[in-house]
Amino acid sequence: MPVSRRRFLASAAATAAGVHTASAAAAVKKPASTSKRLGLPDPSTIKVGDPADLSLLECASLLQNRKLSSVELTRACLARSRARDGETTAWIRVYPEYAERLAKAADERLAPGSEKARRRKSPLVCGIPLALKDLYAAKGLPVTASSQVLAGNVATGDSTVWAKLRHSGMVLLGHAHTDEFAFGVGTPQSGNPWNPACSPGGSSGGSGAVLGARMVPAATGTDTGGSLRLPASACGITSLKPTFGRVSAYGVIPLVWTRDHCGPMARSAADVALLLSYMAGADQDDPSTLAGPAVPSGGYPHTPTRGARPFAGKTFGVARESVDELPAATAKLFARFLDEVRALGAKVKTVDMPVIPTGTIGGVSSLAETGVYHQQFAPASTGRYRAELQAVVAASIGAQALPVSDYLTANRDRTRYMHEYNALFAREGLTCIVYPGSNVDGPTRKTVAGLTIFSLLAGSVTGNVVWANLAGVPALSTPIGRSDATGMPFGVQIGMRAWQEAELLQLAVDYQAAHPYWADAPKPLATPRDIPTSKVITGPKGKPDPTNTDAKHPAFQIIPTLATEPA
Repeated sequence: MPVSRRRFLASAAATAAGVHTASAAAAVKKPASTSKRLGLPDPSTIKVGDPADLSLLECASLLQNRKLSSVELTRACLARSRARDGETTAWIRVYPEYAERLAKAADERLAPGSEKARRRKSPLVCGIPLALKDLYAAKGLPVTASSQVLAGNVATGDSTVWAKLRHSGMVLLGHAHTDEFAFGVGTPQSGNPWNPACSPGGSSGGSGAVLGARMVPAATGTDTGGSLRLPASACGITSLKPTFGRVSAYGVIPLVWTRDHCGPMARSAADVALLLSYMAGADQDDPSTLAGPAVPSGGYPHTPTRGARPFAGKTFGVARESVDELPAATAKLFARFLDEVRALGAKVKTVDMPVIPTGTIGGVSSLAETGVYHQQFAPASTGRYRAELQAVVAASIGAQALPVSDYLTANRDRTRYMHEYNALFAREGLTCIVYPGSNVDGPTRKTVAGLTIFSLLAGSVTGNVVWANLAGVPALSTPIGRSDATGMPFGVQIGMRAWQEAELLQLAVDYQAAHPYWADAPKPLATPRDIPTSKVITGPKGKPDPTNTDAKHPAFQIIPTLATEPA
């Protein structure tokens, strides 16, 4: 997409003024005319021909001002998906009838003077199509973790995230592929929209690909070892791994309960902020969500800070050992990024990150939790996992026989890592920490085939991503341009301390307003595909968990801390 398009979008973003959560939006009287009062771009500045090309904020502006219907937008996204998903195969299923029904209900809700409008003002995400990662339960629809082990499995209830988004009027277009049960750092079923021979990242690669290919404006993902951030870097989009417990994981098929983070994916940081505003919050079904501060009453920020130097007084810490491993082309992009943040007023300094404790990545603390979940499928279904996962699943089930002291020691080490991470921020006066998005410039699908988050070899491709999962802190991935060697997108990870989503999103919005690389789009793939479809099954019966599997979270959970040393 041309630079002029990026400049236009940056200018449009600068006119927006605020965001409301679902509850806050309901309490605010919606003006009949200006989008400015709605906290959205002026609809008269939105000059996109195909509705499928619209960003989340642009969709919201046109829908709220009734310049576009949800039915029209939903049909455009389905048409775009069928026209382009032949080589990416990012969707595992779409739900045309269900989506049409939800879109019509959204239009009714958005209609002026309707009974529903009088009772409850429409949230700003009302009517916007969404992709769920194929781990999130939606009642009456398949949820299969992109695995033959769960072929034919139908959700018996809604995940908390989907329940929140459905209540807010969003339209479920379909489920996007995940690496099988979210084990891997790639998503082998799917191709990257910038080059289908390349990986879209994993395990939320399907979500990354549908966003990058402009098939849908919003998606969800999960992140146990970089699985929100890796697809964002690979596909040229934006994602946020929130603080552990910021977004409920109830009704989401788990990989490692104490490391699984659910989060938003979209094209820009502003879009991600709006989506998070409707996803986040306390949930009695996931006690980890009760530990942190409340979601900001006005939602998460999506408007740029005024002035030419929004980063004045901020210090970016760079983990130099990770940067030194970069190929020349992406090292050049990373160096340019640092120059860009300096020009916005930031101070940049090299720092030494705490050492990752042994046993916390592929050791018993992770494998044992995975085994607790997957033992329900053994031994009858063991052969239905793809070949390279069968040994990992067997090892995870076997890990339950190891001493419980190993598990407890690993989690004590993890708490110590949290303290050391916080101490680094305090000692160095850091605002944020910065890591490259990956170690490899445009990894091919073959490069990442078979690599799981439990494999130490995965680090040679992904770089360091587990720091944010172990610390439980928010980490955002933003595009910083494309490699002049491969033409593929590349991003950076930016992390802060626990519960600082608002500050992190503001920083990312400010950066993207000045450098809107997120607005670049790949050349359209004219590769049609007859995507599998499903209809809602009324009243499905099965296990009480919404996923229709034994996915109940254990009472033991990690609680993020701001402490710098044990109490």
